[in-house]
Amino acid sequence: MSLRTRLVLTVVGLLALCLAVSVGAIFGALQDWTGDQHDDVLTAVGQDFRRELRAGGGTPSDGVVDRVWRSAAARGDVPSFFQVRGPDGRVRQTTAFGATPALPDPLTDDLWPAEVTEANPDGGRFADVGDWLVRTSRVAERGDVLVVGMPVAKSAELLDRVRNVAVTSGLVALAAVALLSLRAVRRALRPLEGISATAAAIGSGDLTRRVEGAGARTEVGRLGDALNAMLGQLESAFRQREASEDRLRRFVADASHELRTPIATIRGYAELFRRGAAGRPEDLGTALRRIESEAERMGSLVDELLLLARLDQGRPLIREPVELTDLAADAVADALTAQPAHPVELDYDGPVTVTGDADRLRQVLGNLLANVARHTPVGTRTRVRIRAEGGFAVLEVSDDGPGLSDEDRGRVFERFHRSAGARGGGAGLGLSIVAAVAEAHGGRAEVGDTPGGGATFVVTLPVG
Repeated sequence: MSLRTRLVLTVVGLLALCLAVSVGAIFGALQDWTGDQHDDVLTAVGQDFRRELRAGGGTPSDGVVDRVWRSAAARGDVPSFFQVRGPDGRVRQTTAFGATPALPDPLTDDLWPAEVTEANPDGGRFADVGDWLVRTSRVAERGDVLVVGMPVAKSAELLDRVRNVAVTSGLVALAAVALLSLRAVRRALRPLEGISATAAAIGSGDLTRRVEGAGARTEVGRLGDALNAMLGQLESAFRQREASEDRLRRFVADASHELRTPIATIRGYAELFRRGAAGRPEDLGTALRRIESEAERMGSLVDELLLLARLDQGRPLIREPVELTDLAADAVADALTAQPAHPVELDYDGPVTVTGDADRLRQVLGNLLANVARHTPVGTRTRVRIRAEGGFAVLEVSDDGPGLSDEDRGRVFERFHRSAGARGGGAGLGLSIVAAVAEAHGGRAEVGDTPGGGATFVVTLPVG
């Protein structure tokens, strides 16, 4: 059974129960009230008759009956049957206005008046005789019995009509509530169908699907919001995983390609040596130098790859106070020694200290200066500036060279990316290491244009 059907049946069932209890209580109260009214009428008429009978000397007559009947009519009580019976229960006098009840003659025990008590001074007893309600009582000391009756068929018919109207109205109300509930429940649960369709689409691989109609101030609307938020996180995580796997594939492919060249070179010279280069001193020296050079290149590449792998794994770095101005002075001196054709200036306002790994930060400065030397023509001036700004240490390396193309600017920190104008045999990992080391220190690396031409690399690190 569907949730919609269960909800509708629950609402209709509860309403039916409430209606049944309400109608039963109202009908029972009305029935009791009607019976009490009949009892009161017959009791009052019996008392009037007994009082008039005593005033008339104890003998019933048409005048007594007429006065009693008129007195009852004045009160709104209209009994239609009077009968006096002797002590033996047989009829002595009958006055009727219309039909009469079928009473036995003489009276049977179940119709005979009860014993006179303080609570029941005339021994009144009620009995149903067909469609009549009769009351028998003692009206004279000599033992006469008064029988007063009134038809109750119309009252019973009225009660039946009230019951029928109540039942019919209740059934109509139940039908109306069932239809309205079905419509309301269907409208309220319609988003669940969308959620089911969305889940099916996502199960088929469409991670872009979202629950429509979310945002409503209902439980289902809030469920849709929660599902959309979860689906957004799932899609983001899935895209990130795909991107990570794609980067890993490219990384492995690029690393394999970069390692293949020095390995091929070493293998070639080893083959040359095997074929007789050992007997030619000049060839032997060349082969050994090339093997050593390519081995150093391969070792440097492996070291850089291992460093990036450690940084990717989030391995903790050495944390100690590092004076950036001292590191910058050493890096500038090394750059001027290695590349004297690229003048470098150092500018700083005062000591700037950060907490980090001195070797890795020294490598950042060295890679940035080496990048300038590799990608700019001879004579390009480079400026290294160290400053504190807003709780951060800023390391800035700018040059007045040709600058970066739009494509290079967007990919400059990618691993194994090399500019088309690069000189030398770099593997394209230097700036990737700069960005990774900055991120490992809680900072960031950015690139922009130097006013007047050139490129500016900015590394921002938290102070302390």
